[in-house]
Amino acid sequence: MSEHPRIRNVAFVGPHHSGKTTLLEALLYACGAIARRGSVSDGSTTTDSEPEDIAHAQSTCVGFARATHDAIEINLVDTPGFIDFFEETRAALRGVDAAVIVVEADPSRIALTHALVEEIERLRLPHIVVIDKLDRPGAEFDATLAELQRLYGRHLVAEQLPIRREDALVGYIDLATMQAARFSADGERPEAIEPGLELPARQARRTLLEAMADFDDALMQELLDDVEPQADEIDRDLCDECSHDQIVPVLVAAGIHGYGVAALLRAIERWFPAPIGDAQAPLRAQVIKTIVHPQSGKLSVARIHDGTLTGDATVTDLRTGERIRVGGLYRLFGKKSEPITSAGPGSIVAIARLEGVTTGTTLAGSPTVKPLPPIEFSPPVFAVAIKPKERIDEAKISQMLARIIEEDPSLQLARAQFTGEQLLLGCGEQHVGIAVERLARKHRVEIDVAPPAVPYLETISASTEVHSRYKHQTGGHGQFADVHVRFRPRPRGSGLLFDDEIVGGVVPKQFIPAVEKGVREALARGSSGYPVTDLHVTLFDGQYHDVDSSEQSFRTAASMAVREALPKCKPVILEPIARVEVTIPAHFTATVIGQLTAKRGQILGMKPSDREGREVVEADVPLVELARYITELRTATQGLGTYRWSHERYDPAPPGRVPAGTTP
Repeated sequence: MSEHPRIRNVAFVGPHHSGKTTLLEALLYACGAIARRGSVSDGSTTTDSEPEDIAHAQSTCVGFARATHDAIEINLVDTPGFIDFFEETRAALRGVDAAVIVVEADPSRIALTHALVEEIERLRLPHIVVIDKLDRPGAEFDATLAELQRLYGRHLVAEQLPIRREDALVGYIDLATMQAARFSADGERPEAIEPGLELPARQARRTLLEAMADFDDALMQELLDDVEPQADEIDRDLCDECSHDQIVPVLVAAGIHGYGVAALLRAIERWFPAPIGDAQAPLRAQVIKTIVHPQSGKLSVARIHDGTLTGDATVTDLRTGERIRVGGLYRLFGKKSEPITSAGPGSIVAIARLEGVTTGTTLAGSPTVKPLPPIEFSPPVFAVAIKPKERIDEAKISQMLARIIEEDPSLQLARAQFTGEQLLLGCGEQHVGIAVERLARKHRVEIDVAPPAVPYLETISASTEVHSRYKHQTGGHGQFADVHVRFRPRPRGSGLLFDDEIVGGVVPKQFIPAVEKGVREALARGSSGYPVTDLHVTLFDGQYHDVDSSEQSFRTAASMAVREALPKCKPVILEPIARVEVTIPAHFTATVIGQLTAKRGQILGMKPSDREGREVVEADVPLVELARYITELRTATQGLGTYRWSHERYDPAPPGRVPAGTTP
């Protein structure tokens, strides 16, 4: 294995609207990769090139760009910040060696970084934090830093302090060098630290050095002996400890003005690790994103870990064992693609026409290559019922949705268990909504969406017997059937039981299945439009006519018996009850219990989660109350809560809670 020192692979991550796309755009401009800076507000940034990104003024999928600075090639991955698109970000992180976490200078929004930091730490990715938007009135650097350290510990430490004048960011102090820098239209210029900032700067520098000394005994001894460390020693420790994910330096920025970009570039080059891989080994690469263009076809964006990939190579899909010929090799820059002939370890490239290859797949030059760990997507938490607006689209809707799901595997298509509706499932309302927009734009298929129908049932609470006679006379043969049917309740969950007590052939055996069919058909609709369950139906008497009786006449008579009997049996509507497990940080437990109780939930208990600092609240909740619960839960828990559910049972629904006359 060898290091490739002229490459850096970096993801820009952070909560939505934290400024990461704007900061990345400023970095591209500073490197000369673009002639002018675009803006999120007018939809002209490099990495937010999808129409949905522009329409919603936020990233909805991963974007790719690259820049060269000081002869180092920096591959940049811009990720969505909204929690609905977190699975996109998780997949993209598998393709980089380090991350820049961009946060707004607002301590109340730092909790939104929890899932990101948890994933970055799980992958052991070196990372830095950039506190952005320090040019805004009311920006709070100190409080934001304090909240970051409260959540993530003392090894997350400031390497810069902002210099602000009248709510404007005018420069920063580099705590490693104890040198100030002043921003200007031409970049930044060094200057001495102002006397009024000297003391807070020295105190912050001491905190930085103490954090670094935890991993350097020599530095620790110097601090204990009150010896000033050498500048090259501090620089070496910063590089080593950040690249090994031991400390997390914090920088300052105002991305909309390009302030802080020069220092960020130096940090990326010096503090982040270069990729490691063997160019002579068999190819080993992993697909981190799939892009499907209706006209130009499919691109699989992959990170190459070992080996060299050429534009006409044949690779093995280690998931299926299939050998596939590469249809072309490209480097991506926003919505542009540049053809290349080959790429080696550390490269992030787009590979054309790898049909059947999915996101997370390991591509190999040999079937004996060890696959990389697969990318496992979290289960969906939100669903809508879908159907095409135009009947002509019914035949192709599944095919077109499959292409959308190929691009975003965190989406799923399913049939509802009880109603048979076609469902589109995703990670939140906005996630599913964007998928619907993308389906209409890219594949010309428009669909109607609605909340999934709640699979109510009906049952009976009293017994009755009815006599039903169907007699219809026309020219020629008539129709005749006479049935006596008993209806009795059964225990909850036992379903429908039909039997007969016919003796003496008063209803011939060949007509009894028709009676059962008529009963079942009528019970499928019930008196309120919902299927009837948990009852025992017995055919115990009847009459027939040698000429006029038929299967159809007995089927009709049975249906008439059901319609007459149900109102007499004191029908009860049953609603589905879901067993819910809500996982939240422990301090939100009371909030979530209040939420679930307001939804008629029965709290069953609490238990520790296998995720540190989290708790699981278990409850039984009516399914109808969960339609938008993921949105409500995230709102109440700063995006940190999630839940899963499974069908538990049916219970009687409270009066007035169920829409009447609806046939699921």
